Amino acid sequence: MEERSMKLAVLLYSLCLALPITIPTAALDYTNSSYSYRENKLDICRHKMDERLLVEESKWSGGGSDGKDVEALLSFRKAITNDPNQFLSSWTADKADKVCSWNGIWCRRHTKRVVSITLPNSGLEGTISPSLGDLSLLRTLNLSANNLTGKIPQQLGQLKVLGFLDLSGNLLWGSIPKTLANCTLLQWIRLSHNNLTGSIPTEFGGLRKMEYLRLSNNRLGGTIPTSMSNCTSLQGIFIGYNNLTGSVPSFLGLLRYLSYIYLEGNSLSGHIPPSLSNCTQLFFIALSHNSLTGSIPQELGSLQLLEYLYLQSNRLENRIPPILGNSSSMNVLFLGDNSLMSGTIPPELGNLRGLGQLSIYTTKVEGSIPPEIGNCSSLQWLDLGWSRITGMVPRSVFHLPLSTLALEGNQIEDTLAESFFNVTVLEYLDLSFNRFYGTVPKSMNISTSLWKLNLSNNSLHGDLELKFPYSLKIVSAHSNSFTGDLPASLANCRHLQLLDFRENKLTGELPEYVANLQELRVLSLAYNALEGRIPAWITNLTNLQLLDLSNNRFVGNIPSHLQNLQGFVAPQVTKSKINQDMTIAAKGHEYRLEYVMAGNTILDLSNNYLRGEIPESMGSLTGLRLLNLSGNQLEGKIPPSLGNISSLEQLDLSRNGLSGRIPQDLSKLTMLAVMNVSFNRLCGRIPSGTQFDTFNETSFLENPPCLCGRPLQKCQQNNETSTRGKEERPLLSIVEEHVSLVALGLGFGISFGGTISFICGKDILWRLLHSNFQRKRVCGRYNMS
Repeated sequence: MEERSMKLAVLLYSLCLALPITIPTAALDYTNSSYSYRENKLDICRHKMDERLLVEESKWSGGGSDGKDVEALLSFRKAITNDPNQFLSSWTADKADKVCSWNGIWCRRHTKRVVSITLPNSGLEGTISPSLGDLSLLRTLNLSANNLTGKIPQQLGQLKVLGFLDLSGNLLWGSIPKTLANCTLLQWIRLSHNNLTGSIPTEFGGLRKMEYLRLSNNRLGGTIPTSMSNCTSLQGIFIGYNNLTGSVPSFLGLLRYLSYIYLEGNSLSGHIPPSLSNCTQLFFIALSHNSLTGSIPQELGSLQLLEYLYLQSNRLENRIPPILGNSSSMNVLFLGDNSLMSGTIPPELGNLRGLGQLSIYTTKVEGSIPPEIGNCSSLQWLDLGWSRITGMVPRSVFHLPLSTLALEGNQIEDTLAESFFNVTVLEYLDLSFNRFYGTVPKSMNISTSLWKLNLSNNSLHGDLELKFPYSLKIVSAHSNSFTGDLPASLANCRHLQLLDFRENKLTGELPEYVANLQELRVLSLAYNALEGRIPAWITNLTNLQLLDLSNNRFVGNIPSHLQNLQGFVAPQVTKSKINQDMTIAAKGHEYRLEYVMAGNTILDLSNNYLRGEIPESMGSLTGLRLLNLSGNQLEGKIPPSLGNISSLEQLDLSRNGLSGRIPQDLSKLTMLAVMNVSFNRLCGRIPSGTQFDTFNETSFLENPPCLCGRPLQKCQQNNETSTRGKEERPLLSIVEEHVSLVALGLGFGISFGGTISFICGKDILWRLLHSNFQRKRVCGRYNMS
């Protein structure tokens, strides 16, 4: 009766694991967090099994105890150095006769022997005592999501009846004990999210009853042992995000019960084995973020139960097999970031009526979008960015329940028909870097759920009079030919974080409603024809981290009270990123950096008609990393307070009318990599020491002869007091186009004459991460461990 009850509990657990799992787009991000949506789903299954065990085992619980079991548990308790939630407070020698009532302990009723230790997420710190190997009837050991350190004890291999082992989400290190192969009844091994090294023991091939092996997010190396072809009961193998090498084993095709293959985030190479098609129960395949080559096997199209296929971020090539359109259960199909993949998008994919997410970004796929895609009536996520798509966007696409439409970086030539905005649930629309032309219709009815709109780098023109929704957080329309004022309806977007209209033909003054956009972190309006004064209310934007008003026609003084710009004083590094990529072209090389990270702070007012002195309060922006005031008509002295901006890496004050000495305080700027004070009226000794010893004469060109010291001529005694050579010089208020520096080139020593451009990317909450910091995308992901 006892054995039958235990088998019933195990069956319940297995059935729970086998349940189809819906993975919602919004809930899944692709971080390596320990417990994602997918992880939690499986945890719920485990807890349901634990509850069943509790019901069954409680029939066997009672007074009394086994002395050897008590001794082993007390030794375990002794190895725990911190129990912040007092889960082990009842584990004391004076309560040994009630061991079966101790928290987390389940016993057999008649023998009073311990059969289960379940203490997940208890905050325990310390090591796992080898004494647990003396619990000879232990069937379940669950110490997951604690802060346990040290090695996994070899003695756990003495637990001959152990069926479920979960030590995941700890800080364990060392190799996986080979002795665990002695636990021949093991069905569940979960050691994910630790710091384990070494290789997967070949001895695991002897675990004939093992159903789930979960070793993800460790540092395991080597290959997947061929001996595991003997694990004929295996239903799920989860070894993602380790350092595995070799190929995807073809022997996996022999495991007929296999439903889950999760091997992504390793260094696997070779071809995808066609033999996987023999696993007719396959529901989930994730081989992404490896170095796989060759074609996608045609045979995968025969897997009628396959719902999730993740093959992105490899080196796959050739065409997308049209036969994938036969996988009638397909829900998620990710093939992107395979730069050698070519051909066209198969119209047969339109047969996948249940397809919810399709991603084929960063490939050489060409041709037009097949109208048949409009038959995928469940499609919510369509990402075809950075490929070679041409033609027009089929109007059938706009009848789909899309929440994400990403078509950027192609060669689509189309107008912005009203259909683009008629998708009522649209949240993310990126049409940037294409050939869209014409005006934007005023009557467009934009989805009230839209939070990101990117129309950048097209050939759009005219006034932009859209009714922007309240939900918008990111609006980018740079590098077009929009005219007129900033759109008045942006006043409704109180949660706006990024506003980028640089490189257009906007006119007028900065509208007052911008002062009410209190969440704004990026305001980029460079290369327009904006005029008037920079308003004092600009200092009310306390979250601002990037302000670029360069290459306009602003006049007057730089506003005072700059200390109110707290985003430049103490950047909030805990805030989420605004993931807009940029490319910096400098000194013959291109560098891709993220447009806005939590610590990137940029203030660029260059190439305007600003007058007066540099405010002393500029020195209060202690978190600033780039300051560019060049190409104006500023005068007076350089404020010594600039020496307080300890994080400053680039400073450009060139082409102004500044006079006096270069403050010695600037020598305190140990992070300063680039400085330019050329074309001013500076005099006196150039500060020495620290970063000043690294600057050459190009940083000090065209100042009066009385400016001296390294790297210029040696100072004479009368140089520091002489006024000779301080005659007025004609100021160049505007320098050549493209001289504006609107971004931060960390560590590259970028000259201020470089050409800088931004490339808009995608938000990290919905882009899948590409290995080696390539283009990153999170696409309604899982995090299998």
